[in-house]
Amino acid sequence: RALDPDVASGRLPGACSRRDLLPVVAGREKGAMGDFQMINGSLILTPEEKDRLVATEAHDQGTVVAQIFSGIFFSGVAGWLTVSNGTKLAFVQKAALEKRLTVCCFLSTYVAFFSAFFNFFQLTAVDDVLLTAGGNFTLDLARPIEWIMTCPLMQLSLVLMGGAKIPEYRRYLMPMFSLTILVLGTVGAFFGDQIFAIKIVCFLVSCCLFVAMVYFNRIQIVEYSNGQEGILQGDSEFRKATLMLIATWSPFPMWYIISPEGLGLLDNVLIIQLGWAFLNIVAKFSFIFYIQRVKDMYCNRLKTKRELQPGKVGFGSGGGQRPGSCSPPGDMEYGGAMGAGYMTAQELELAEAEKKKAQLSAVVVETMTFLGMAQHT
Repeated sequence: RALDPDVASGRLPGACSRRDLLPVVAGREKGAMGDFQMINGSLILTPEEKDRLVATEAHDQGTVVAQIFSGIFFSGVAGWLTVSNGTKLAFVQKAALEKRLTVCCFLSTYVAFFSAFFNFFQLTAVDDVLLTAGGNFTLDLARPIEWIMTCPLMQLSLVLMGGAKIPEYRRYLMPMFSLTILVLGTVGAFFGDQIFAIKIVCFLVSCCLFVAMVYFNRIQIVEYSNGQEGILQGDSEFRKATLMLIATWSPFPMWYIISPEGLGLLDNVLIIQLGWAFLNIVAKFSFIFYIQRVKDMYCNRLKTKRELQPGKVGFGSGGGQRPGSCSPPGDMEYGGAMGAGYMTAQELELAEAEKKKAQLSAVVVETMTFLGMAQHT
């Protein structure tokens, strides 16, 4: 950005903070801070002080540009390395539940890392943007960027958790829903500051996209459970994770519209910032910890089955399972019955008894883990 004309000419507004001019007037004699010459409400600097102020501002601008440039390129390299060396998402979605939950936890790690970085970045003045329509509210640009970098990953985690029952195109559609909603909200906050109609249009389109995203989240619950679950019924971990995400994301549009970024109904900066921080922490912490808990409990159940059936590492190689896989095939994730084929009544009874034994052992392991006595199982 160009240097301010007042700075270039040596004239500064009378309301300028004297603390900001301390580096410029460091050469003046002690006690001379109260002897600045004022003409028509403007502060007059000497030629030497004017040159020093111009050089200081040019140095600050160059530093910011260099940091942003380096940060963008290193972020791009990190993303490229992650994609190049990671497992293809198409394979992950078709893999065993254990593998899918592990990848979901890795995505949660990225969410936590990006959130921490951009929250610390908000402490700087680099990302500060003044919104005049909201009563001169200073927006931390790092906050919407944080959401743009993390919320699509949370929607992607749900698709991967659902597995092969969720259509592959959802790996792109669901993250794009959240990405588009956040971009429209950011555009409305910036350009709607001058043209109010832009803010209203962006908000209404974002709300429509949010409703569409929730609709597809509901469809995924139905697909994962083979039509046995929905928004109002069911008890699977996938349904709970989906509802948790919907419930914790729903307050964001309401808080946006009352903040200075929206209609400016609330102008208390402390309440606004605490509200954003509270909603952000609740949404991400609840989702991340729940996914981690589902993975831990599932691994405990697998551990029990391995110990009870040492000669059967996996449930077989049929139904798209990898040989030696420790995860149950097909509908066993949701709790469906094993494909018995043409089994006799005695074989069905034995299979049912083995299933009940495994379920009971899993309950024992979960209980012992909850009591902190997992080593005694």
